[in-house]
Amino acid sequence: MVAPGLGPWLLALSLAAGPAGLWAQLRLVETGGGLRAPGDSVHLSCRGSGFSFGNSVVLWYRQAPGSSLEWVSFIWTSGDLWAAVEGRDSASRDNSRSESSLSLRDLRPQDSARYFCAVRTETGNPAELYHKPCTSQGSSQTSQE
Repeated sequence: MVAPGLGPWLLALSLAAGPAGLWAQLRLVETGGGLRAPGDSVHLSCRGSGFSFGNSVVLWYRQAPGSSLEWVSFIWTSGDLWAAVEGRDSASRDNSRSESSLSLRDLRPQDSARYFCAVRTETGNPAELYHKPCTSQGSSQTSQE
């Protein structure tokens, strides 16, 4: 599923391997995750720096082993939210802390994946980052049966 309004402007979790110069100063750091049992909950957070977080759309994705990226949540600058896992997730943003969070409840085996946050900035990001959104590590979330 592709999130509406995505366009080709995504910023991967960490730009350490990205282009030099201005874009290398943009950064997203994700925390949380770990091994969980079915029925448990998990809370992930993502903090940005080097750009205007409040003017950026926040996106959450996940990728199960051997699968492609799957969109999980899309948070507009206004705080309005679109979610793919309705009823079991909540996502929020705190612009004063340049932070977004994603919580999943009642975990199921199909929730086992690596989770990534991304942003679409008001000025746009280099298109090549859109094609390689997983060059850095995200928080691993795994549920066991």
